[in-house]
Order: sequence, then C-alpha cells, then structure tokens
Amino acid sequence: MTEFRSSLKFAAAAALAACALGAQAQTATINYNRCDSTYDGWGAHLWKDGGIPVIGVEWQKPMPPSGKNDFGVFWTIKLDEFTKGRVNYIIHKGDSKEQGGRDMAFDGSATKEIWVNSGDRKIYTSLDEAKKAREAKPCS
Repeated sequence: MTEFRSSLKFAAAAALAACALGAQAQTATINYNRCDSTYDGWGAHLWKDGGIPVIGVEWQKPMPPSGKNDFGVFWTIKLDEFTKGRVNYIIHKGDSKEQGGRDMAFDGSATKEIWVNSGDRKIYTSLDEAKKAREAKPCS
C-alpha cells in the first residue's frame, strides 16, 4: 500500500508539473527596441490566419505593450488565439509601421520569444542576435 501511495503522489506531482509547463507554453513574447526609447502610441496589430482579427485588437486600437524590460517593451500573446501557433503581427504607431511595413509572422509554438529592432526588417530569435544586429547597424 505504501508503494501505491508513493506512486500515486509521484503521478500527481508529474501531472501538476505538466500542467504548469503547458500553461507556460501557451504564450509567446514579442520584444521591441527603439533607438529613441520612445514607445508612447506604439502597439501590436495582431490577427489570425485568414485576416481574422484577434478580439479586442483593431488597427486604430492596437494591443498596448504588456510591459518594459532592458531591451525596450514587450507584448505577451496568448497562443490559443492563433491557428497552430502562427502569430501574425505588425508593430505600428498610427500608419508608421516597423519592419518595412510588411505583414510579419512567426511560429509561436516553436519560437516562444522574438526580438525586433526598430528600422530592421528581421525577426531575431535570441536577445544576443538582436544586440549583435544593433551593434552592426547602430542607432544614428
């Protein structure tokens, strides 16, 4: 009976750990850096495949940043809003758009966090890559 209880406790702990990891895995983060460190009015326009807008996000009312960090600002996005984890986005302020004004996307199921430098069209999948890119093309 003691072995059974130990096994049951282990199974319960493993299930709780799996639930906790699953909850963490259901978000993705977009980090954004501006040379002028001015983020007022900048937001993320988000939509699902097929052009379906994410509830509560409109072009005139983009998602405001979730917070600030050493890189700049960031948006934390719930992946259950997106088909198969594909996150479609444009970082913009009014009609001023980042990344060349292109519609951008990344697989939030595979890449949980990206970094975007103002004036750079590339999506970086690590903070180090984004910092190296900024060093190669410094702010003017």
